[in-house]
Amino acid sequence: MSITYPGIERRSHRRVRMNCTIIYRWNEPVSTHFIMDGEDVEAKMLDISQGGLAMVTDHDIPISTILSMRFTLFRVNKDIMNFSGPVEVTGEVRSNIPLERNEHRLGIYFTRVRKIAV
Repeated sequence: MSITYPGIERRSHRRVRMNCTIIYRWNEPVSTHFIMDGEDVEAKMLDISQGGLAMVTDHDIPISTILSMRFTLFRVNKDIMNFSGPVEVTGEVRSNIPLERNEHRLGIYFTRVRKIAV
């Protein structure tokens, strides 16, 4: 499932490898609400940076679709992991790469990030 990019690294933020579940919901365009019936969907987050994330889902989501996502962040400091808290983000699908088993690797650009009070 590893996709490599042979060109120059174009990202402006350092990515951190992740292996966690992410919950997302389609916001726009409106036609996607009909497809999902407004229900939350689970996906696997692959990595995250200050500007966005990569995830794998079994849904073929069109580029430019706006997603709402929720996940929990942890801080890692000298091999010690501390709970940071739940986060809700809105992002735009910037890439959709088909994978094996009807899965898709999505590149998401954050348009809004909000920490949820616990």
